[in-house]
Formats: sequence, structure tokens, C-alpha cells
Amino acid sequence: MTKDDTKKMILYLRTAYKGFCEDANLTDVVNVWHDAFKDEDVHIVSQATRNYTKTSIYQPTIAGIQEQINLIKEPKTDTELWDRITKAARNSTYGSVEEFNKLPEVCQHFLGSPAALKDIGQIDSGTLQTVVKGQFVKVAPRIREHQEVQKGLPAEVRQAIEASKMRMLMEGES
Repeated sequence: MTKDDTKKMILYLRTAYKGFCEDANLTDVVNVWHDAFKDEDVHIVSQATRNYTKTSIYQPTIAGIQEQINLIKEPKTDTELWDRITKAARNSTYGSVEEFNKLPEVCQHFLGSPAALKDIGQIDSGTLQTVVKGQFVKVAPRIREHQEVQKGLPAEVRQAIEASKMRMLMEGES
């Protein structure tokens, strides 16, 4: 999303919400909002902004728009997520990498790798729909919570965390 796209979004929100950022410098507001959404697709942010204005009587916030983006990008219920996993597992015998890459982040995190998706695809349906689904339902909320915290971190902090993980892995191998 460009700064020009962000400026259009802010002007849209100013029109929709009387008094929104009225006392603030437009350039400063655009800079802050652009920093929050610069890595997002403009079409998704635009739809999220429209959804927000249709559903909220309160002045918009970055967190409010991000919540709408998350609703657009990923299914929220465990059942919807589980359905995605089982569908991908059925198609994973020859296309595990492609199927894995299509899954939402929560599902990818749960599975860990395309190989695990392929393994799940070979489990009998009774075990899959009871044991594995139970495991998923138990950990999915924690995975989502962890991801929300991670998304809120600046890119530099996320990179530092990844570097730290890599150092720990390297030290564990020696």
C-alpha cells in the first residue's frame, strides 16, 4: 500500500466520521497509518475500511481496521480452519507443498511442514476427525494469540527474534 493510497483512506474515513483526525496534521496521520498498513494489499485495506465504516459507529483506529483485515484474510472459527486442513490433506498426496502454501498461517503453524500435511492425509478418517482435530482445536487459539502478538511487533523486532531462534538452533546442533 502506497502513501497515496493511505492518504485516500484517511480522507475517506474523515468523510465517513465527522471529527476523525480533525485536529491532527494530515501528513502525520498519513505517516502513522501508512506505517501500520504499508505491507498490506491496497484492495484488502480498502475493503476492510469499507467494512469498518458499515459496522462501527466509533471513530476508526488502526487496530479496528486491522481487525477487519484479519477477518477478510483468514477464517476465524476453528471449524472453518479445520475444514481447510482436511481439504488440503485430501489433496496432499502429490501436492503437499502447494496445498500447505494455500493454508492460513494458523493451519501452517499447527502442521509445521508440507510433509506433516501429507502424513495427516494418510491417517484414517476416524482418527483424523477425533484425535487430530481435538489437538488442533486445543492449540489453535494459542497459535492465533501468538500470531496477533507477532503481527504487532515492528519488523526489526521480528527479525531479531528469528535471528535468536536460528542461533539457538545452531548452538543445539553443535
